[in-house]
Amino acid sequence: MGFFNKVILLGNVTRNPEIRYIPGSNTPVARFGLAINRRYRQNNEQKEETCFIDIVAFAKLAEFAGEFVTKGISILIEGRLTYRTWEQDGMKRGKHEVVAENLQLVWKKENSKDNIEDQLDNNGITEEDIPF
Repeated sequence: MGFFNKVILLGNVTRNPEIRYIPGSNTPVARFGLAINRRYRQNNEQKEETCFIDIVAFAKLAEFAGEFVTKGISILIEGRLTYRTWEQDGMKRGKHEVVAENLQLVWKKENSKDNIEDQLDNNGITEEDIPF
């Protein structure tokens, strides 16, 4: 029997990426948060819940995130779920994170090609910064 660990998330960035480097290899690591909203009806009442997920990216993807990902923008993440543990103040701690394997910037629906420049300007990104 095989195993499958794939996560696809579309949400809004909750904090700017924090870039650090792995000692020895000097590999960049980016960590940031993602909020995913879910709307549903319960007893004819519209409800909404938000799920906050921690994202971690390595190497070239971490560099990309550090340059182009900012708080408030929408992104699509493909990756895998992992569980990280550590010890803090003598207590064992742990949490689930998504290790990003692919990351795409997503433009909001109301933005057409004519005003993409406006959204880029609002996020501090210029058209020349986009590598594609």
